[in-house]
Amino acid sequence: MAKEVTVLGIEGGYLHGVRLEERNGAYECAAAESWPIEDEQPAAEPEAGETSEASAQTDDAGEDSADAVAEEDKPLARAFKAAAEFFEQREFALTLPLSKLLVKCVRMPLEARDDMLGAATQALDEISPFPDEELAPAAEVLSETDSDLRVLVSALPAAAAEEIGAALDAAKVHVTHTDATALGWLRSLWPRLCEVEAQRRLVLLRFGEEWELAVVDGGAPVQLRGIGKVSSAAQLCREVTLSLLACDGGAQEIGDVAVCSMQPVDDEALKRLAVFGPVRTVVVDNAVSGVEGCARRIIEGGTFDVTPADWVESRTESRFRRSMKMFLFAAIGLWALVMGVFFGYEAVYNHMRDSQKSLCKEKQHAREYKEVLDMTNRVALIDRYEDRSKCALEMLKLVSDSLSDDETMVIEYFKFRRGEDISVRGKAPDRESWRQLDEALRAAPVPSPNGSDEDDEDRPLLFAEVKPTEGSQNRDGLFPFTVTAKFPAAEDDSAGGGK
Repeated sequence: MAKEVTVLGIEGGYLHGVRLEERNGAYECAAAESWPIEDEQPAAEPEAGETSEASAQTDDAGEDSADAVAEEDKPLARAFKAAAEFFEQREFALTLPLSKLLVKCVRMPLEARDDMLGAATQALDEISPFPDEELAPAAEVLSETDSDLRVLVSALPAAAAEEIGAALDAAKVHVTHTDATALGWLRSLWPRLCEVEAQRRLVLLRFGEEWELAVVDGGAPVQLRGIGKVSSAAQLCREVTLSLLACDGGAQEIGDVAVCSMQPVDDEALKRLAVFGPVRTVVVDNAVSGVEGCARRIIEGGTFDVTPADWVESRTESRFRRSMKMFLFAAIGLWALVMGVFFGYEAVYNHMRDSQKSLCKEKQHAREYKEVLDMTNRVALIDRYEDRSKCALEMLKLVSDSLSDDETMVIEYFKFRRGEDISVRGKAPDRESWRQLDEALRAAPVPSPNGSDEDDEDRPLLFAEVKPTEGSQNRDGLFPFTVTAKFPAAEDDSAGGGK
Protein backbone atom coordinates (compact mmCIF):
# COMPACT_ATOMS: atom_id res chain seq x y z
CA MET A 1 0.00 0.00 0.00
CA ALA A 2 1.25 3.45 -0.92
CA LYS A 3 2.59 5.67 1.87
CA GLU A 4 0.85 8.71 0.36
CA VAL A 5 -1.95 9.47 -2.10
CA THR A 6 -2.48 12.78 -3.92
CA VAL A 7 -5.84 13.46 -5.60
CA LEU A 8 -7.13 16.40 -7.66
CA GLY A 9 -10.84 16.99 -8.15
CA ILE A 10 -12.75 19.19 -10.60
CA GLU A 11 -15.85 20.54 -8.91
CA GLY A 12 -17.93 23.73 -8.65
CA GLY A 13 -15.58 25.91 -10.73
CA TYR A 14 -12.49 24.89 -8.74
CA LEU A 15 -9.73 22.35 -8.89
CA HIS A 16 -9.38 20.91 -5.38
CA GLY A 17 -6.27 19.03 -4.33
CA VAL A 18 -5.53 16.94 -1.24
CA ARG A 19 -2.65 14.71 -0.12
CA LEU A 20 -3.03 11.94 2.47
CA GLU A 21 0.06 10.54 4.19
CA GLU A 22 0.37 7.48 6.41
CA ARG A 23 1.25 8.38 10.00
CA ASN A 24 1.26 5.82 12.79
CA GLY A 25 -0.78 3.36 10.74
CA ALA A 26 -3.50 5.87 9.75
CA TYR A 27 -3.84 8.19 6.77
CA GLU A 28 -4.08 11.89 7.61
CA CYS A 29 -4.49 14.98 5.44
CA ALA A 30 -1.02 16.44 4.94
CA ALA A 31 -1.84 19.22 2.44
CA ALA A 32 -4.90 20.68 0.72
CA GLU A 33 -5.47 23.58 -1.68
CA SER A 34 -7.96 24.87 -4.27
CA TRP A 35 -7.48 26.73 -7.56
CA PRO A 36 -10.17 28.45 -9.68
CA ILE A 37 -10.76 26.97 -13.12
CA GLU A 38 -13.21 29.56 -14.43
CA ASP A 39 -12.46 33.13 -15.48
CA GLU A 40 -13.46 35.38 -12.58
CA GLN A 41 -14.19 38.39 -14.78
CA PRO A 42 -16.08 37.83 -18.05
CA ALA A 43 -15.23 39.94 -21.04
CA ALA A 44 -16.71 43.46 -20.80
CA GLU A 45 -19.63 44.12 -23.11
CA PRO A 46 -19.50 47.28 -25.25
CA GLU A 47 -21.84 50.06 -24.24
CA ALA A 48 -24.95 50.78 -26.27
CA GLY A 49 -24.21 52.80 -29.38
CA GLU A 50 -20.49 52.23 -29.10
CA THR A 51 -19.89 49.95 -32.05
CA SER A 52 -16.54 50.55 -33.69
CA GLU A 53 -15.40 49.55 -37.11
CA ALA A 54 -12.75 47.25 -35.62
CA SER A 55 -15.30 45.34 -33.55
CA ALA A 56 -17.54 44.92 -36.58
CA GLN A 57 -14.67 43.42 -38.54
CA THR A 58 -13.86 40.92 -35.79
CA ASP A 59 -17.38 39.64 -35.14
CA ASP A 60 -16.90 36.73 -37.52
CA ALA A 61 -13.46 35.98 -36.07
CA GLY A 62 -14.57 35.77 -32.43
CA GLU A 63 -14.65 32.00 -32.37
CA ASP A 64 -11.26 31.76 -34.05
CA SER A 65 -9.79 34.14 -31.45
CA ALA A 66 -11.04 31.94 -28.62
CA ASP A 67 -9.50 28.88 -30.24
CA ALA A 68 -6.25 30.76 -30.72
CA VAL A 69 -5.72 31.08 -26.95
CA ALA A 70 -2.78 28.94 -25.98
CA GLU A 71 -3.87 25.80 -24.16
CA GLU A 72 -1.38 26.37 -21.34
CA ASP A 73 -2.98 29.78 -20.67
CA LYS A 74 -6.45 28.37 -20.11
CA PRO A 75 -7.71 28.28 -16.48
CA LEU A 76 -7.82 24.48 -16.16
CA ALA A 77 -4.27 24.05 -17.49
CA ARG A 78 -3.01 26.81 -15.18
CA ALA A 79 -4.75 25.12 -12.25
CA PHE A 80 -3.14 21.76 -13.07
CA LYS A 81 0.26 23.43 -13.36
CA ALA A 82 -0.21 25.22 -10.01
CA ALA A 83 -1.21 21.93 -8.37
CA ALA A 84 1.88 20.20 -9.75
CA GLU A 85 4.09 22.93 -8.30
CA PHE A 86 2.23 22.92 -4.97
CA PHE A 87 2.45 19.15 -4.47
CA GLU A 88 5.84 18.89 -6.25
CA GLN A 89 4.83 15.92 -8.42
CA ARG A 90 3.54 15.23 -11.91
CA GLU A 91 1.22 12.24 -11.42
CA PHE A 92 -2.14 12.42 -9.62
CA ALA A 93 -5.43 10.63 -9.19
CA LEU A 94 -8.32 12.67 -10.61
CA THR A 95 -11.98 12.92 -9.58
CA LEU A 96 -14.69 14.24 -11.89
CA PRO A 97 -18.29 15.39 -11.41
CA LEU A 98 -21.08 13.10 -12.56
CA SER A 99 -21.96 15.60 -15.29
CA LYS A 100 -18.72 14.62 -17.07
CA LEU A 101 -19.44 10.87 -16.90
CA LEU A 102 -21.82 8.26 -18.21
CA VAL A 103 -23.04 6.52 -15.05
CA LYS A 104 -25.54 3.74 -14.41
CA CYS A 105 -26.33 1.38 -11.54
CA VAL A 106 -27.35 -2.03 -12.89
CA ARG A 107 -28.13 -5.49 -11.59
CA MET A 108 -26.05 -8.36 -12.94
CA PRO A 109 -26.07 -12.10 -12.33
CA LEU A 110 -23.34 -13.53 -10.16
CA GLU A 111 -21.75 -15.10 -13.25
CA ALA A 112 -21.04 -11.62 -14.65
CA ARG A 113 -18.24 -11.22 -12.12
CA ASP A 114 -15.95 -13.16 -14.48
CA ASP A 115 -16.48 -10.58 -17.29
CA MET A 116 -17.44 -7.44 -15.43
CA LEU A 117 -16.05 -4.99 -18.00
CA GLY A 118 -17.80 -6.77 -20.86
CA ALA A 119 -21.12 -6.55 -19.07
CA ALA A 120 -20.40 -2.91 -18.21
CA THR A 121 -19.73 -2.10 -21.88
CA GLN A 122 -23.05 -3.61 -22.89
CA ALA A 123 -24.90 -1.63 -20.18
CA LEU A 124 -23.23 1.64 -21.22
CA ASP A 125 -24.02 1.13 -24.90
CA GLU A 126 -27.72 1.27 -23.96
CA ILE A 127 -27.42 4.75 -22.43
CA SER A 128 -24.58 6.29 -24.46
CA PRO A 129 -25.62 9.19 -26.74
CA PHE A 130 -22.58 8.38 -28.89
CA PRO A 131 -23.25 4.93 -30.40
CA ASP A 132 -20.15 5.00 -32.59
CA GLU A 133 -17.79 5.98 -29.76
CA GLU A 134 -15.62 3.29 -28.22
CA LEU A 135 -15.86 3.64 -24.44
CA ALA A 136 -13.39 2.54 -21.76
CA PRO A 137 -15.78 1.29 -19.05
CA ALA A 138 -15.24 1.06 -15.30
CA ALA A 139 -17.18 -1.13 -12.90
CA GLU A 140 -17.43 -1.48 -9.13
CA VAL A 141 -19.62 -3.83 -7.15
CA LEU A 142 -21.84 -1.83 -4.78
CA SER A 143 -23.71 -4.68 -3.11
CA GLU A 144 -24.26 -8.40 -3.50
CA THR A 145 -27.10 -10.84 -2.79
CA ASP A 146 -27.42 -14.57 -3.17
CA SER A 147 -28.76 -14.19 -6.69
CA ASP A 148 -27.28 -11.06 -8.24
CA LEU A 149 -24.86 -8.12 -8.03
CA ARG A 150 -25.58 -4.42 -7.96
CA VAL A 151 -22.82 -2.81 -10.02
CA LEU A 152 -21.90 0.79 -10.77
CA VAL A 153 -20.75 1.09 -14.40
CA SER A 154 -19.34 4.27 -15.90
CA ALA A 155 -17.22 5.70 -18.68
CA LEU A 156 -15.69 9.03 -19.63
CA PRO A 157 -16.96 10.27 -23.03
CA ALA A 158 -14.39 11.33 -25.59
CA ALA A 159 -15.54 14.98 -25.59
CA ALA A 160 -14.88 15.42 -21.86
CA ALA A 161 -11.69 13.34 -22.07
CA GLU A 162 -10.28 15.52 -24.88
CA GLU A 163 -11.01 18.76 -23.04
CA ILE A 164 -9.42 17.62 -19.79
CA GLY A 165 -6.65 15.73 -21.59
CA ALA A 166 -5.58 18.88 -23.45
CA ALA A 167 -5.22 20.71 -20.12
CA LEU A 168 -3.26 17.79 -18.67
CA ASP A 169 -0.89 17.78 -21.66
CA ALA A 170 -0.43 21.54 -21.47
CA ALA A 171 0.42 21.33 -17.76
CA LYS A 172 2.59 18.22 -18.35
CA VAL A 173 0.84 16.22 -15.64
CA HIS A 174 -0.60 12.69 -15.83
CA VAL A 175 -3.47 10.78 -14.28
CA THR A 176 -3.04 7.45 -12.52
CA HIS A 177 -6.66 6.88 -11.45
CA THR A 178 -9.99 8.55 -12.27
CA ASP A 179 -12.92 8.43 -9.84
CA ALA A 180 -16.31 10.11 -9.41
CA THR A 181 -16.33 12.92 -6.83
CA ALA A 182 -19.88 12.01 -5.78
CA LEU A 183 -18.62 8.68 -4.44
CA GLY A 184 -16.05 10.56 -2.39
CA TRP A 185 -18.75 12.83 -0.95
CA LEU A 186 -20.86 9.82 0.05
CA ARG A 187 -17.75 8.30 1.68
CA SER A 188 -17.02 11.48 3.67
CA LEU A 189 -20.60 12.47 4.57
CA TRP A 190 -21.92 9.00 5.35
CA PRO A 191 -21.68 9.33 9.19
CA ARG A 192 -23.79 12.51 9.02
CA LEU A 193 -26.21 11.05 6.49
CA CYS A 194 -26.88 8.10 8.76
CA GLU A 195 -27.94 10.31 11.66
CA VAL A 196 -31.50 9.70 10.41
CA GLU A 197 -32.52 6.08 9.97
CA ALA A 198 -34.08 5.28 6.59
CA GLN A 199 -34.15 2.28 4.25
CA ARG A 200 -34.02 4.48 1.16
CA ARG A 201 -32.65 7.99 1.22
CA LEU A 202 -32.29 10.72 -1.38
CA VAL A 203 -29.02 12.66 -1.25
CA LEU A 204 -28.68 15.91 -3.20
CA LEU A 205 -25.21 17.42 -3.52
CA ARG A 206 -24.87 21.08 -4.48
CA PHE A 207 -21.48 22.67 -5.13
CA GLY A 208 -21.44 25.97 -6.91
CA GLU A 209 -24.33 26.09 -9.38
CA GLU A 210 -24.40 22.37 -10.17
CA TRP A 211 -26.45 19.61 -8.54
CA GLU A 212 -25.75 15.91 -8.24
CA LEU A 213 -28.14 13.22 -7.06
CA ALA A 214 -27.67 9.89 -5.33
CA VAL A 215 -30.38 7.45 -4.25
CA VAL A 216 -29.08 5.14 -1.53
CA ASP A 217 -30.95 1.95 -0.71
CA GLY A 218 -29.77 -0.10 2.27
CA GLY A 219 -26.38 1.63 2.34
CA ALA A 220 -25.60 1.16 -1.39
CA PRO A 221 -26.33 3.63 -4.22
CA VAL A 222 -29.01 2.52 -6.66
CA GLN A 223 -28.96 5.71 -8.71
CA LEU A 224 -26.25 8.31 -9.42
CA ARG A 225 -26.87 11.23 -11.73
CA GLY A 226 -25.36 14.59 -12.51
CA ILE A 227 -28.22 17.09 -12.78
CA GLY A 228 -26.05 20.10 -13.56
CA LYS A 229 -27.31 23.66 -13.35
CA VAL A 230 -31.04 24.30 -12.83
CA SER A 231 -32.89 27.54 -13.38
CA SER A 232 -35.60 27.06 -10.75
CA ALA A 233 -36.80 24.90 -7.89
CA ALA A 234 -39.47 23.43 -10.16
CA GLN A 235 -36.86 22.25 -12.66
CA LEU A 236 -34.85 20.68 -9.81
CA CYS A 237 -37.94 18.74 -8.67
CA ARG A 238 -38.63 17.54 -12.21
CA GLU A 239 -35.08 16.21 -12.51
CA VAL A 240 -35.37 14.47 -9.14
CA THR A 241 -38.70 12.88 -10.19
CA LEU A 242 -37.19 11.53 -13.41
CA SER A 243 -34.22 10.15 -11.49
CA LEU A 244 -36.43 8.35 -8.97
CA LEU A 245 -38.56 6.82 -11.72
CA ALA A 246 -35.45 5.54 -13.49
CA CYS A 247 -33.72 4.10 -10.45
CA ASP A 248 -33.75 0.43 -9.47
CA GLY A 249 -36.85 -0.50 -7.48
CA GLY A 250 -39.10 2.15 -8.97
CA ALA A 251 -40.89 4.82 -6.99
CA GLN A 252 -40.40 3.47 -3.50
CA GLU A 253 -41.02 5.58 -0.42
CA ILE A 254 -38.14 7.93 0.47
CA GLY A 255 -37.45 7.97 4.18
CA ASP A 256 -34.93 10.85 4.18
CA VAL A 257 -34.05 13.70 1.82
CA ALA A 258 -30.60 15.11 2.66
CA VAL A 259 -29.56 18.30 0.88
CA CYS A 260 -25.76 18.71 1.20
CA SER A 261 -24.51 22.14 0.24
CA MET A 262 -21.84 24.71 1.06
CA GLN A 263 -24.24 27.59 0.20
CA PRO A 264 -27.69 28.26 1.67
CA VAL A 265 -30.48 26.49 -0.23
CA ASP A 266 -33.61 28.41 -1.28
CA ASP A 267 -36.61 27.83 0.92
CA GLU A 268 -38.68 27.32 -2.22
CA ALA A 269 -36.44 24.41 -3.27
CA LEU A 270 -36.64 22.83 0.20
CA LYS A 271 -40.42 23.23 0.21
CA ARG A 272 -40.79 21.52 -3.15
CA LEU A 273 -38.38 18.71 -2.22
CA ALA A 274 -40.54 17.91 0.80
CA VAL A 275 -42.96 16.16 -1.54
CA PHE A 276 -40.45 13.27 -1.78
CA GLY A 277 -39.97 12.86 1.99
CA PRO A 278 -38.70 14.55 5.15
CA VAL A 279 -36.12 17.18 4.12
CA ARG A 280 -33.04 18.19 6.09
CA THR A 281 -29.95 20.16 5.18
CA VAL A 282 -26.40 18.99 5.78
CA VAL A 283 -24.04 21.95 5.84
CA VAL A 284 -20.70 21.17 4.18
CA ASP A 285 -17.86 23.20 5.67
CA ASN A 286 -14.90 21.64 3.87
CA ALA A 287 -14.67 22.02 0.09
CA VAL A 288 -12.09 19.24 -0.29
CA SER A 289 -14.02 16.57 1.64
CA GLY A 290 -15.23 14.96 -1.58
CA VAL A 291 -11.71 14.72 -2.99
CA GLU A 292 -10.43 13.44 0.35
CA GLY A 293 -13.19 10.79 0.33
CA CYS A 294 -12.02 9.62 -3.12
CA ALA A 295 -8.45 9.45 -1.82
CA ARG A 296 -9.59 7.19 1.00
CA ARG A 297 -11.54 5.07 -1.51
CA ILE A 298 -8.35 4.58 -3.51
CA ILE A 299 -6.46 3.62 -0.35
CA GLU A 300 -9.21 1.14 0.55
CA GLY A 301 -8.92 -0.51 -2.88
CA GLY A 302 -11.85 0.92 -4.84
CA THR A 303 -11.94 -0.51 -8.36
CA PHE A 304 -13.84 2.35 -9.99
CA ASP A 305 -11.47 3.86 -12.58
CA VAL A 306 -12.60 5.57 -15.80
CA THR A 307 -9.14 6.66 -16.96
CA PRO A 308 -9.20 6.75 -20.81
CA ALA A 309 -6.71 4.71 -22.77
CA ASP A 310 -5.16 7.90 -24.21
CA TRP A 311 -4.33 9.15 -20.72
CA VAL A 312 -2.83 5.79 -19.77
CA GLU A 313 -0.72 5.80 -22.94
CA SER A 314 0.45 9.36 -22.26
CA ARG A 315 1.43 8.41 -18.70
CA THR A 316 3.25 5.32 -19.92
CA GLU A 317 5.17 7.33 -22.53
CA SER A 318 6.10 9.94 -19.93
CA ARG A 319 7.42 7.27 -17.57
CA PHE A 320 9.29 5.65 -20.47
CA ARG A 321 10.88 8.99 -21.39
CA ARG A 322 11.93 9.57 -17.77
CA SER A 323 13.37 6.08 -17.62
CA MET A 324 15.21 6.65 -20.90
CA LYS A 325 16.61 9.95 -19.60
CA MET A 326 17.86 8.26 -16.46
CA PHE A 327 19.29 5.42 -18.53
CA LEU A 328 21.00 7.85 -20.91
CA PHE A 329 22.44 9.88 -18.04
CA ALA A 330 23.70 6.68 -16.43
CA ALA A 331 25.13 5.47 -19.76
CA ILE A 332 26.84 8.81 -20.38
CA GLY A 333 28.27 8.75 -16.89
CA LEU A 334 29.53 5.20 -17.36
CA TRP A 335 30.95 6.08 -20.79
CA ALA A 336 32.73 9.09 -19.32
CA LEU A 337 34.12 6.89 -16.56
CA VAL A 338 35.33 4.27 -19.03
CA MET A 339 36.88 6.91 -21.28
CA GLY A 340 38.48 8.55 -18.29
CA VAL A 341 39.99 5.23 -17.24
CA PHE A 342 41.04 4.43 -20.80
CA PHE A 343 42.67 7.77 -21.58
CA GLY A 344 43.76 8.56 -18.08
CA TYR A 345 45.30 5.16 -17.38
CA GLU A 346 48.81 6.21 -18.40
CA ALA A 347 48.63 9.44 -16.39
CA VAL A 348 47.29 7.62 -13.34
CA TYR A 349 49.92 4.90 -13.74
CA ASN A 350 52.72 7.47 -14.03
CA HIS A 351 51.40 9.35 -11.03
CA MET A 352 51.26 6.18 -8.96
CA ARG A 353 54.73 5.16 -10.15
CA ASP A 354 56.17 8.56 -9.23
CA SER A 355 54.43 8.43 -5.88
CA GLN A 356 55.92 5.01 -5.18
CA LYS A 357 59.39 6.20 -6.19
CA SER A 358 59.07 9.24 -3.97
CA LEU A 359 57.88 7.07 -1.12
CA CYS A 360 60.78 4.66 -1.61
CA LYS A 361 63.24 7.56 -1.62
CA GLU A 362 61.75 8.92 1.57
CA LYS A 363 61.98 5.49 3.20
CA GLN A 364 65.57 5.08 2.00
CA HIS A 365 66.45 8.55 3.29
CA ALA A 366 64.83 7.81 6.65
CA ARG A 367 66.68 4.50 6.88
CA GLU A 368 70.01 6.14 6.06
CA TYR A 369 69.34 8.96 8.51
CA LYS A 370 68.60 6.45 11.25
CA GLU A 371 71.79 4.54 10.50
CA VAL A 372 73.87 7.74 10.65
CA LEU A 373 72.14 8.82 13.86
CA ASP A 374 72.84 5.43 15.48
CA MET A 375 76.48 5.59 14.41
CA THR A 376 76.77 9.16 15.75
CA ASN A 377 75.33 8.13 19.10
CA ARG A 378 77.70 5.16 19.29
CA VAL A 379 80.71 7.33 18.49
CA ALA A 380 79.60 9.89 21.07
CA LEU A 381 79.22 7.12 23.66
CA ILE A 382 82.64 5.73 22.86
CA ASP A 383 84.20 9.21 23.01
CA ARG A 384 82.53 9.80 26.33
CA TYR A 385 83.95 6.62 27.80
CA GLU A 386 87.38 7.20 26.26
CA ASP A 387 87.57 10.73 27.68
CA ARG A 388 89.95 10.40 30.65
CA SER A 389 89.82 14.07 31.51
CA LYS A 390 87.14 13.48 34.15
CA CYS A 391 88.11 10.02 35.33
CA ALA A 392 88.83 9.08 38.95
CA LEU A 393 92.61 9.48 38.60
CA GLU A 394 92.27 12.95 37.09
CA MET A 395 89.93 14.03 39.88
CA LEU A 396 92.34 12.60 42.47
CA LYS A 397 95.18 14.50 40.80
CA LEU A 398 93.07 17.70 40.88
CA VAL A 399 92.50 17.25 44.64
CA SER A 400 96.16 16.50 45.24
CA ASP A 401 97.28 19.58 43.31
CA SER A 402 94.85 21.72 45.33
CA LEU A 403 96.32 20.74 48.73
CA SER A 404 98.58 23.15 50.64
CA ASP A 405 102.30 22.53 50.99
CA ASP A 406 102.01 21.76 54.70
CA GLU A 407 103.00 18.10 55.22
CA THR A 408 100.67 17.76 58.19
CA MET A 409 97.59 18.07 55.90
CA VAL A 410 96.49 14.56 54.95
CA ILE A 411 93.70 12.97 52.85
CA GLU A 412 92.12 10.01 54.60
CA TYR A 413 89.21 9.27 52.21
CA PHE A 414 88.44 9.89 48.52
CA LYS A 415 85.30 8.77 46.68
CA PHE A 416 84.50 9.28 43.00
CA ARG A 417 81.09 8.66 41.34
CA ARG A 418 81.09 9.23 37.59
CA GLY A 419 78.72 11.96 36.56
CA GLU A 420 77.56 12.61 40.14
CA ASP A 421 80.18 13.86 42.63
CA ILE A 422 83.48 13.42 44.48
CA SER A 423 83.99 13.39 48.24
CA VAL A 424 87.22 14.19 50.07
CA ARG A 425 87.75 13.72 53.82
CA GLY A 426 90.94 14.56 55.70
CA LYS A 427 92.70 16.66 58.38
CA ALA A 428 94.36 20.07 58.07
CA PRO A 429 96.68 21.94 60.45
CA ASP A 430 94.49 25.05 60.18
CA ARG A 431 91.31 26.30 58.58
CA GLU A 432 93.10 28.16 55.80
CA SER A 433 94.62 24.95 54.49
CA TRP A 434 91.37 23.04 53.81
CA ARG A 435 89.62 26.23 52.65
CA GLN A 436 92.32 26.49 49.98
CA LEU A 437 91.13 23.07 48.76
CA ASP A 438 87.51 24.27 48.79
CA GLU A 439 88.30 27.36 46.71
CA ALA A 440 90.44 25.39 44.27
CA LEU A 441 87.63 22.94 43.59
CA ARG A 442 85.10 25.74 43.14
CA ALA A 443 87.29 27.48 40.54
CA ALA A 444 88.38 24.31 38.72
CA PRO A 445 87.48 24.45 34.97
CA VAL A 446 86.41 21.49 32.84
CA PRO A 447 89.64 19.70 31.83
CA SER A 448 90.75 20.12 28.21
CA PRO A 449 90.44 16.94 26.15
CA ASN A 450 94.04 17.28 24.94
CA GLY A 451 95.39 17.99 28.43
CA SER A 452 96.35 21.60 27.60
CA ASP A 453 95.85 24.35 30.19
CA GLU A 454 95.22 27.02 27.55
CA ASP A 455 92.00 29.02 27.65
CA ASP A 456 91.08 27.87 31.15
CA GLU A 457 89.08 31.04 31.63
CA ASP A 458 86.86 30.25 28.57
CA ARG A 459 85.89 26.78 29.76
CA PRO A 460 82.94 26.23 32.13
CA LEU A 461 83.40 25.17 35.75
CA LEU A 462 83.92 21.52 36.45
CA PHE A 463 81.64 21.34 39.49
CA ALA A 464 78.13 22.71 39.82
CA GLU A 465 78.25 22.81 43.63
CA VAL A 466 80.94 22.45 46.31
CA LYS A 467 79.89 21.88 49.96
CA PRO A 468 82.58 22.01 52.70
CA THR A 469 82.05 20.65 56.21
CA GLU A 470 84.39 21.69 59.05
CA GLY A 471 84.91 19.78 62.29
CA SER A 472 86.28 20.87 65.69
CA GLN A 473 89.99 20.80 66.44
CA ASN A 474 91.05 17.45 67.87
CA ARG A 475 93.68 16.57 70.51
CA ASP A 476 96.43 16.54 67.89
CA GLY A 477 95.67 20.15 67.03
CA LEU A 478 94.31 19.25 63.58
CA PHE A 479 91.00 20.27 62.01
CA PRO A 480 88.95 17.46 60.32
CA PHE A 481 87.11 18.48 57.16
CA THR A 482 84.92 17.06 54.41
CA VAL A 483 84.41 18.53 50.92
CA THR A 484 81.73 17.25 48.49
CA ALA A 485 81.77 18.52 44.88
CA LYS A 486 78.85 17.71 42.54
CA PHE A 487 79.15 17.48 38.78
CA PRO A 488 76.59 19.33 36.62
CA ALA A 489 73.27 17.48 36.10
CA ALA A 490 73.87 17.25 32.32
CA GLU A 491 76.48 14.60 32.88
CA ASP A 492 75.16 11.28 31.60
CA ASP A 493 78.02 8.97 32.47
CA SER A 494 77.45 5.71 34.30
CA ALA A 495 77.94 5.90 38.05
CA GLY A 496 81.14 4.48 39.38
CA GLY A 497 83.58 5.18 42.16
CA GLY A 498 86.83 4.34 43.88
CA LYS A 499 88.64 4.99 47.08
